[in-house]
Amino acid sequence: MKIRYTRAFIVLLAGLVTLIVNIRTHKNVTVSMLILLVVILVFYFFATLAVEIWQKSVEESNRLAEEEEEDEAAEDEAAEDREEETENTAQQVSFDEEEI
Repeated sequence: MKIRYTRAFIVLLAGLVTLIVNIRTHKNVTVSMLILLVVILVFYFFATLAVEIWQKSVEESNRLAEEEEEDEAAEDEAAEDREEETENTAQQVSFDEEEI
């Protein structure tokens, strides 16, 4: 899953909302730009934290899934080995009808 552009999307969306609110409330351009700068910095910080946490959780879930697959493969291999041993044992033990 690609989360490459998530941070930029969050920051740009916050900037858009800020500009729309500033236009609707008839703020001066200078005040509007200062507010926009603060909003962009704050949302960039929080978006960076959110993306890092999200990436860590995705990496952890991928690692756990790989470990489960390895465990299943090892269990399947062990089961196949046991089946082969059982077949070999059954082939080694043979009875003659005369002995019975």
